[in-house]
Amino acid sequence: MRSGVTNIFPSPQLANYLMKISIGTPPQDIIGVADTGSDIIWTQCEPCSYCFNQTRPIYRPRVSSTYNTTTCGSTTCMLVPMRSCTTSDNTCLYLVVYGDLSYSSGELATETVTVESTVTGTSYAFTNVVFGCGHRNAGMFTDDQSGIIGLGGGPFSLITQMGSLINGKFSYCLVQMFSHLERSSKMYFGDDATVSGDGVVSTPLFSGNPNTFYYLNFEGITVGGQRVDFYTTKPTLVEGNIIIDSGTSLTLLPESFYNQLQLAVRRSMQDILPVGSDPQNNLSLCYNPLEAMDLPIMVAHFNGVDLELDPMNTFVRLSNDSICLAFAPVDGVVIFWESSTNEFFGWL
Repeated sequence: MRSGVTNIFPSPQLANYLMKISIGTPPQDIIGVADTGSDIIWTQCEPCSYCFNQTRPIYRPRVSSTYNTTTCGSTTCMLVPMRSCTTSDNTCLYLVVYGDLSYSSGELATETVTVESTVTGTSYAFTNVVFGCGHRNAGMFTDDQSGIIGLGGGPFSLITQMGSLINGKFSYCLVQMFSHLERSSKMYFGDDATVSGDGVVSTPLFSGNPNTFYYLNFEGITVGGQRVDFYTTKPTLVEGNIIIDSGTSLTLLPESFYNQLQLAVRRSMQDILPVGSDPQNNLSLCYNPLEAMDLPIMVAHFNGVDLELDPMNTFVRLSNDSICLAFAPVDGVVIFWESSTNEFFGWL
């Protein structure tokens, strides 16, 4: 596989982007969150001792001729940050916990993973791919999902395990999350991953420590002619200062910067009174959609790039009575939600 294209499609319920791969021999389809902010590929797995509801059949390892568990003493198992062992057969067990406290645990295994090119219809099979066979899974998941497909830079991500077959190259363009149009995004691999054409801009990407994350140099945001410069007092071990992540549903910013950004938005909409926070109190600046007809266009500033952000991506409509700024303060990892841009992301 020197090149290929597959689809990513929006799931507005939790503002995730999903992609399909197949696992096993014969192949069993799974739908997972396309997540550049994590590594491991995992899917719900029979027997399920505690799982969230999903509409598609749950993956059955017993009917696959290529399913193999990994042992506790193996190099593969030792690379898992949170691991344990079964006492009966020394099988390696994994646990992964995400920022919203969603989790998956089960057997660390290897399988044949198949990715279909939506352009040519050709299927590409990758053998001995490490993945998580999740017997206990819970958290922020919807019934159209089977698990998570990690696209980060760590050893167990789909991208890393495809390796030299794609020359480590992938890119994608995300369609708008909240749109009445039923469109899918495209993910490109290998030689097809080149991002070019009119209007294309680029900024450096940096790998982090751990090497799961992709970092950017974020310099600030302009709202209605007022620029809010970004700075952080926290020391970093990488050149970038913000993670770009397709698997989160909000842009998360340091509280001091968020407060300045919110003030700039309020000033740009000074003739319209906010209606308070959303019902879950995750988003603190909301307006009545009938009154807020002219939302501000923002410009995000990165190293060497000024990127215009459409209001459809910086605000989220939660109900007929509420449209909210899709940014939130955080005292921790700073994350830029990729749907805020609707632009290409490429790792070359």
